[in-house]
Amino acid sequence: MKIKTLILAGCMCMASAIPAFAAGPYVGFGGGLSLNHDSDLEVSGYSGSADVEYDPGYGFNVVGGYDFNPIRLEAEFAYRNSDVDEVENSSISDTEVSTMSYMINAYYDVKTFNSQIKPYFGVGMGLINGELEVDGYDEDDTTFGYQFTAGATTEVAKNVNLDLYYRFQGAPSDFEKDGVELSYNNSSFFVGFRFGF
Repeated sequence: MKIKTLILAGCMCMASAIPAFAAGPYVGFGGGLSLNHDSDLEVSGYSGSADVEYDPGYGFNVVGGYDFNPIRLEAEFAYRNSDVDEVENSSISDTEVSTMSYMINAYYDVKTFNSQIKPYFGVGMGLINGELEVDGYDEDDTTFGYQFTAGATTEVAKNVNLDLYYRFQGAPSDFEKDGVELSYNNSSFFVGFRFGF
């Protein structure tokens, strides 16, 4: 009987140590470092493709969703911007690529014991609008996109969570406009806050 009592008490203590991530609606925002992977640039009338390299850029997002605990579903708008560092066999300058994405994300929050940090992972899909700007002249195209996320969250105040996460975003089809095609893949490292209701 004493053993059962001790086990029960131990389980209750462990449960009480889990942060109170309440289920319900939430909104949030985040931002940080955005790194475009090298792209392939193809131009109609020219054979082959040129390699495009980028400088580190920045990004931010705003989200709104619902926490079903441990599953979360959310809608997200994000913006990313990176300057072009170099285009193979070209002297292009004053060039940047920016994207606006409209995603539906699903996350799974991993249950943890005796820790205030909860890891999570997720997937998302939606639309990505890419814009290439060269010397003030820009062209844009919209294509299907997807993303994968791995991160961790902790409660920093009542109904306020701090998120740290890595996100890979990609487009299976190139951005294409007026005979110019540009591939797109991106890695982002964001810090964000979520506010529950």
